[in-house]
Amino acid sequence: MAGTLVQALSYTALAVVAAMVGGVVAVYRAPGPQMESNVQHFAAGVVTAAVAAELLPNVHERAPTVVVVGFAVGVAAMLGVHRLSKLLEKRNFGGSFAGAAGLLIVVSIDMLIDGVLIGVTFLAEPSTGVIIAVALAIEVLFLGVTGVVVLPEDMSTPRKLAVPAAFGLLLTTGVTVGVLALDGVTGAPIALILAFGAAALLYLVTEELLVKAQKVAETPTSTTLFFVGFLSIFLLDMLH
Repeated sequence: MAGTLVQALSYTALAVVAAMVGGVVAVYRAPGPQMESNVQHFAAGVVTAAVAAELLPNVHERAPTVVVVGFAVGVAAMLGVHRLSKLLEKRNFGGSFAGAAGLLIVVSIDMLIDGVLIGVTFLAEPSTGVIIAVALAIEVLFLGVTGVVVLPEDMSTPRKLAVPAAFGLLLTTGVTVGVLALDGVTGAPIALILAFGAAALLYLVTEELLVKAQKVAETPTSTTLFFVGFLSIFLLDMLH
C-alpha cells in the first residue's frame, strides 16, 4: 500500500505544481478570453482521451448494473455540485467574496473527487493512474488560473496564491484517502468508483470546459487544440 501511495502522490505532484503555475500566471499575467478558450479546448481534449483510453475500457469489463449505478451517481453528484454553485451565487454567499466563493467551493469539491479517482486508478491499474494524473494536471492548471482570476483584484499576492495551494492540498488529500480507504478492495466497489469517475470527467468536459470555452468565438486554433490534447494523451497511452 505504501508503495502505491507514494507512486500516486508522486504523479499527483504534477497537478499540484500545475495549480501553482496557473496561479502565478494569473497573478502576474492573466490570460485573455481567447487564450482561456484555447486552454479549455486543450484540457477538454486531454480529459476526453483519458476517459476514452483508460477509464471506459476498465468500466466496460464490469457488471452492467454496477456501471449504470456508478454513472448515475456520478452525474447526480456533478449536477448537485453545479446546483450548489448556483445556490451560493444566488444567496450572495461570502459577502465581498460572493463572486468567488461559490466557484471556489465547487472547485474544492472537484479536487477531492479527482484525488480519490487518481488514488483508485493507481490501485486498480498503475498505468491507468499515470494517464489520469497527467490529464488532470492539465485540468488543474486551468483551475489554478480560474481560482485566482475570480478573486478581488486588491487581494494580496500571498493570499491569492493560497487558493491554488489549497487546490493542491485537497487533491493530495483525496489521493491519500482513496488509496488508504480502498487498498485491498476489489470488484464492485472499484467498478462503481471508476464508473463514477468516468461520468464526472465527461460532465466536466461537456458541461464545464467546453461550455465556458464557447463564451468567445470559436476559432480553428481552439478547435485544433481540442484534437491536439486528445491525441497527445492517446499517444501517451499507446507508448506507455
